[in-house]
Amino acid sequence: MTDGKYPDFFDGCVRSHEDALKLIVKSHSSVASGFATSEPHSFYHALWDHIVKEDVVDFSVAQGLYMGPHKVCVGDALAARGKLKGWDKKLSFFPPLASVAKSINQTTQKLDGLARLIGHYEEMKKRRIRMVSGFMGAATNMVIPDNLITRFKYPDYAGRNTSRSGITDMHSVHFPDAVYSLGFDVDKGAKVDAFVTVMTPPDEKGDMSLGPANGANSDLMDRLLKDDRMKLLLYLNPKYPFTRGHRTARNTFNVKDFKGLADSGRLVVVEDEGKVPSLPAGNFDNPKPSELAIAENLVNHIEMNLEVMKGRAIQVGFGQTGVLAIRRLKDSSWTGREYSEMLEPFTYALFEAGKIEGSHFIEDDGTRTRLDGKLVGTFTICEEGSDFYKKIDQNDDIIVAPSSRVVIPEGFYGGLGINNILGIDFQGHVNSGGRYQNHHSGMGGAAMINRGLAKGGVAYLCLKSTHATVEGKRRSSIFPFMPLGTPVSLVGPDVWGGRDASRMYLVTEHGVARLSGKSQSDYIKSIISVAHPDFRDFLKKKAYKLFRAAI
Repeated sequence: MTDGKYPDFFDGCVRSHEDALKLIVKSHSSVASGFATSEPHSFYHALWDHIVKEDVVDFSVAQGLYMGPHKVCVGDALAARGKLKGWDKKLSFFPPLASVAKSINQTTQKLDGLARLIGHYEEMKKRRIRMVSGFMGAATNMVIPDNLITRFKYPDYAGRNTSRSGITDMHSVHFPDAVYSLGFDVDKGAKVDAFVTVMTPPDEKGDMSLGPANGANSDLMDRLLKDDRMKLLLYLNPKYPFTRGHRTARNTFNVKDFKGLADSGRLVVVEDEGKVPSLPAGNFDNPKPSELAIAENLVNHIEMNLEVMKGRAIQVGFGQTGVLAIRRLKDSSWTGREYSEMLEPFTYALFEAGKIEGSHFIEDDGTRTRLDGKLVGTFTICEEGSDFYKKIDQNDDIIVAPSSRVVIPEGFYGGLGINNILGIDFQGHVNSGGRYQNHHSGMGGAAMINRGLAKGGVAYLCLKSTHATVEGKRRSSIFPFMPLGTPVSLVGPDVWGGRDASRMYLVTEHGVARLSGKSQSDYIKSIISVAHPDFRDFLKKKAYKLFRAAI
């Protein structure tokens, strides 16, 4: 019972979770939701059981970066005689994706667990349950090991993850383009039948917040409120932090905004007590030596170039290495500002320590507004058990706004960016979204951010110098040419060029190399200088053979 907590029109839309799923998740329909910390946890936690119970077929869900090993992603593989114990900790998107994939590959060699996982994929295909994703996380990007056993037993899956197995249909787009690419067709209107999201319950003014993350949610909501077909499944969760947007880039709605949806029968409300999506506790407690070395090299480079680095607006992307660098900056001499796609506890700690004085925001007309004493991001994230979400709750110093207004090149002009990549080659091609034809993440904000930094900014690309192949072999992450089919995030002109004295660097555990402002031969020499020593001779020979670059 809601006991009159809401206006009558809203109160009449409250349903039990089971009834809500029956209304929204039906055969021959589709839904979309936010990604990562905007993921409706309770929805995905119950989705597969509902599909099976109600015999749902021909159903698609547009999502990305699941924050847990939900049954819709992995079936009952977690129950495989205890052999997959610990997946709930491993299936986090934040640790380096190559390490996660390696751990899962080793685990899935336990045939019982692998059989259950493949069986789940087969059931999804049989029911025509499809995931459409602009960005992937570890719950869907693990690669089935490619060995004699898997090639014999599962030839359609060996060496593949869900993006190449007919399970996840990748729609890899720039982050701010997600709404018009995944949610709406410019000619035909909505691509999905319903949008699923979580918000805080209405406060005394009736205001409701999208909480720890916006991403594309507020843009989707604005479109949905004007659309005459889409339904909204709205979870109200009091555990969510109340965060605000900025002027026309909002992160809050008033309960009255939903009256039209309610009157037309398109609003379904569930009172929710599910968990707020977060990383596993202790996620940063045991970093690998290579990750620590990369972070140390990066911060030392900033310290040695403080005249250039101070005062810039800092940004950090996905990946443990970048966050380790942010944590290390607290003890450095760097001070500046902040403007980022992602806001996490270590950047906030810099803010609390007085090392960050504020941010800025890009208005509708493209002008930049200075925001002293504030931090800007399109989503936040922390470890489970952290007090970070409590710190940002009702915190007027925090602005959480849609990616369409945050992750745009203009926002990063003159900034200081720290981002993680998976590979780089002699042509200047940079891969941050996958390996060997398998998507491991996606485009996200990589290109938008780095193209913004290319105007007067400083960009650090963090790369572990080696990685493990699907077969478990060690290989250099610096290539003569990217392996056939590898997703590419940046191309040569993005890496070698730049305006207004911009700088781009490659950081590995073996040093820092300047990329921008170099000819191809000088660039090749530069990246080989920070390659793993075991592969430098090979790369030098290839450099001469392919480009007559003598090193």
